[in-house]
Amino acid sequence: MKKIKPTIVVFGCTGTVGREVMRQLNTQDCMVRGVLRGPERHYPVLIGSQPSNVTYVSAGLDSGGQLKEACRGADALFLLTATSPNQVEYEINIIEAAIQSGVKRIVKLSAPIVQLPAKVEVSQWHRKIDDYLSQNMDDFCCLRPHSFMQNWERNTFTIQYFGKIYGALGDAQRNYIDCRDVATVAVNHLLAAEALTQRSVVLAGPQAITNVEMAEKLSHITGRKIDYVDLTPEQLFNQLTNKAKLPKWLASHIVELDDLAVKVPEPVTDTISGLILRRPRIMDEYLQEQRHLFKRKPLWKLLF
Repeated sequence: MKKIKPTIVVFGCTGTVGREVMRQLNTQDCMVRGVLRGPERHYPVLIGSQPSNVTYVSAGLDSGGQLKEACRGADALFLLTATSPNQVEYEINIIEAAIQSGVKRIVKLSAPIVQLPAKVEVSQWHRKIDDYLSQNMDDFCCLRPHSFMQNWERNTFTIQYFGKIYGALGDAQRNYIDCRDVATVAVNHLLAAEALTQRSVVLAGPQAITNVEMAEKLSHITGRKIDYVDLTPEQLFNQLTNKAKLPKWLASHIVELDDLAVKVPEPVTDTISGLILRRPRIMDEYLQEQRHLFKRKPLWKLLF
């Protein structure tokens, strides 16, 4: 009798990490069900005319009934929703629906455990969700990356048009990890044959990098001078809210992450080689692949 393939449900399947989880699961011996926030959302892994192990459902994160249907018959679940003030409510809703539907394993993309004197409000949100997960599931793991290389794509506007990076990092270092490597760790945990014994895993990339060093790397791959402009936390917050028009909670989060790296040194070497059985990608690889995103654009294009 053939063994039944496991069914893996992926929340956040259209996000940076979730897309990679979907793509990697697509090559594995399992069934993959991506959960979309709405029926019109773009499929991260396209479904063609040929048989596929990928399917999709749509579910509102505030609908217990829809979430239970999305989890029906699943063996394991990847938990990730967009960072927002509703994240605690939404992710606890998903955990409850998963438990009621008989899901046995949850792999959650979480955040680093922040040490005093630093404070990161979003990490406190994750702590509430993690605590609920640990109190209600036996087979689970919380993955804790510091920062994604792909987060630099949020800075493309000022790099393309002004040749500048803005931050409040000083000469502190940030540890960056490629989202594809994070996805590999998640997939390995989702498909592990035995129950997960490590409930919390810090995911660190291969090096910690200052913003000055990032400016040098970007200068190299774009062929133009990119400068880092160091601001005070207050100046950065004002720029993010007044010029970039970010909501205050998100601007605060970005400022708090810089402050965290200043107050609590981040890892300088990787923690995942043993988890993915190869060396993790380095920042220069990512920048070379995505160099087109940072290329110069003339200021006159802002007028049209």
